[in-house]
Amino acid sequence: MAHTTTRIHRRSSICQNHLICQNQWVTAWRASGYGKTAITAASFALIMTLASCTASTESGTGAGTETAKPAAASPTPVAPETPEPAETEPSQSATDGFREWLEASRLPDVETACARLTPELVTRMIAELEANGVTGIDSCEQMIATTAELYRSLDQSSDVDIAVQEETGTDATLFVTYLASGDCGTVVMTRPTTEWIITDQSTECAG
Repeated sequence: MAHTTTRIHRRSSICQNHLICQNQWVTAWRASGYGKTAITAASFALIMTLASCTASTESGTGAGTETAKPAAASPTPVAPETPEPAETEPSQSATDGFREWLEASRLPDVETACARLTPELVTRMIAELEANGVTGIDSCEQMIATTAELYRSLDQSSDVDIAVQEETGTDATLFVTYLASGDCGTVVMTRPTTEWIITDQSTECAG
């Protein structure tokens, strides 16, 4: 390899034309092992550079052309169902309210019967029983139980005739006649909520 280099220097020193000398030097350089090695190295570097560029391009293209997933469709809004209005029960009449109390007092259903009397009326009814010789009654429950047993022992019917003298949504006045005994009286009622209540303004017919 040293011998070849010496020959290149000798030729270049006697060249008169610069272009001819350059061609001769390139020819000699290619003829030597250095030229082939350099060309091979340059070709390898070029191939590696192109391969790198191609890989980068494919990678970039793949990332750039990836198909975007379509956005999920929004669910169609559903209109809320309008609840049907609850059926309203018809208001109880004062007549039905009195019959309900009368039935409860004869069973007896002491809870219902006492709930349909004002405290003032209960006090007055207990006092009337004591005045007629019925003693030992201290509460509405005892009074209802005692009178129910009394009516049962007499086998007296609870059938009544009711005449409405006045009635509004909250107040009513009835004239009640017990068919079995002929007893009668004016029943004054009020309705603070949903149930009719008999007040102490009720009076018996003069006997």
